[in-house]
Amino acid sequence: MKKIWMTFGTVALALSLPLSSMAASNQKFTDVPETKHFAEAVNELAERHIITGYADGMFKPGNPITRGQAAAIIAKLMGLNPDYMVKDPGFKDVSKANGYHNAIAKLAELEVIGGYEDGSFGPNDPVKRGQLASILVKAFDLPRFAFNENENPYHDVKANTSHGANVLILHKLGITTGVTNDRFGINEWVTRGQAAKLMQLTERVHPETHSLKTWGSMLRFSEIMTDKDTDEFAVNSELYHAVIIKGRQTPSGYTGDRVQVTPLKEGRGTMQLGGNYGMESQNIQRYYHKYYVDVKKVDGKLKVQLLYASDVLKTRARLKLAMGEEVENIRFVRTDGEVLSGNMPFEGYADSPDVFIRVNKPGSFIATVRFTDGKEARYAVEVKVPDKHMLYYKVETSKMLDVN
Repeated sequence: MKKIWMTFGTVALALSLPLSSMAASNQKFTDVPETKHFAEAVNELAERHIITGYADGMFKPGNPITRGQAAAIIAKLMGLNPDYMVKDPGFKDVSKANGYHNAIAKLAELEVIGGYEDGSFGPNDPVKRGQLASILVKAFDLPRFAFNENENPYHDVKANTSHGANVLILHKLGITTGVTNDRFGINEWVTRGQAAKLMQLTERVHPETHSLKTWGSMLRFSEIMTDKDTDEFAVNSELYHAVIIKGRQTPSGYTGDRVQVTPLKEGRGTMQLGGNYGMESQNIQRYYHKYYVDVKKVDGKLKVQLLYASDVLKTRARLKLAMGEEVENIRFVRTDGEVLSGNMPFEGYADSPDVFIRVNKPGSFIATVRFTDGKEARYAVEVKVPDKHMLYYKVETSKMLDVN
């Protein structure tokens, strides 16, 4: 098997304002007492020369931050060089003479920020809390979790909108609790104090996400696949979270799809990925890839290693039992009578009386189950070679006439 390490750059993003003077590393602001919930974030970021105050020694934590300022901050902290080879973003209210033009252009190119539907950017508009949530999600490549209404504590947030989904991502990761327990204030301006705290928390708690990108301009990811004939993929939801993030059609071409993988706990899982060569509606040609997904803790953080898989794995064959039936032994033979195991290993399910055995070759088999009460039952087990792109055999089981 050929190893491939998936890495996706995450940026140590924090809040900085291009104001009048730089602060000393021990700067304290007269209007940020230690009792304020954002005080620790403001002081820590100031010590790192990431935020500064005004000439009068104040931070003015209640002032809003503008979209242009935010763009300049993020470009600086992402380590970008917006003065070199930037593409004009095409916003009608951001000329090259604008001091924030290059930063806005670079972040727009990277799709960290975007403009309004009318073609403007609004560089002097205050940043709204929902907008900042989306910027943080994109800049740190936070996990793109899906949500239902039961997981949404805020009455002013809709999970099916872009900013709303990103607000709920921050909430799930413990980055924000809203302005009250049931209101996020999605359209309210972000104050400097709030922004400092949100930025610092995001930097501290964001998980290490990794991405697999499409290769070639005409390729599209279409599905992260599961087998209908096996429940092997059930364990993957415990080990990692994966989602396809679709690209966009732009004047310069399609931006490309990617699969974002977020590790959840240590272990080995599997992933099957399907896609199209060309647009999905045309379905010109299908392609598939399969991987092992290894999640390990490195330097205190979970990381993902993907390995191309070429083999077919042992596959569960589920034997359906009635409530109260307890298995003592399973005899596994070919239909021609060849005994493969007189005591086949089996495992149970947490939410069902059923058990499963694992098969590792194609063929027709009979599993004879002996129960603790002395009764027996037989199951026909059909195992077929899978399609090339699949990790597991195609398995069908059915209960035969009772022996007793």
